[in-house]
Amino acid sequence: MPAEEIIILVDKDNTVIGETPRRLMDFGKDYHRVTYILVFNNKGNLIVQKRTDNKAFCPGYYGISTGGVVDSGESYLDSAHRELQEELGIDLTLTSQGVFFTQGEGFKIWGKIYTCCYDEEIDGPLTLQAKEVASIHEMSINYILENTDNLLFTPDSLDALRHYANKLTAPQPSDPI
Repeated sequence: MPAEEIIILVDKDNTVIGETPRRLMDFGKDYHRVTYILVFNNKGNLIVQKRTDNKAFCPGYYGISTGGVVDSGESYLDSAHRELQEELGIDLTLTSQGVFFTQGEGFKIWGKIYTCCYDEEIDGPLTLQAKEVASIHEMSINYILENTDNLLFTPDSLDALRHYANKLTAPQPSDPI
């Protein structure tokens, strides 16, 4: 049986104040840390995950980023590498894009955004985490932000993308990551 997941708790200023088992976490009340990895392909589009229908938060929605909650004893970077490996079966060089705060119904998050570039010919095929990722889809930043098809995106990952898009441009395959 896997060890119980312990989550880092932070205050409104992103200072660590403790930890709690995930099963006792009040996601709508407790501030916590989350990593957001924007995975770009060699065409400059994002690899977006369709979440499984059994997820507790936003089942069946599209998650714009790979990532998740930072566990006890982890840095943001350690968490980002773990999540990338768990969800997509890859480990790539990550570039930090900064920290932001977001909140909404059921979440109060200090998030850190990372970017990476995935090329199947170089990095190999993706291995999707069956319990979390139903499928993957290629989407441009503009397509997501315009959302003319009224897709359901997880609100926190959409906010992460908005923070990224308002500050930076997508890395190109030839750019150092």
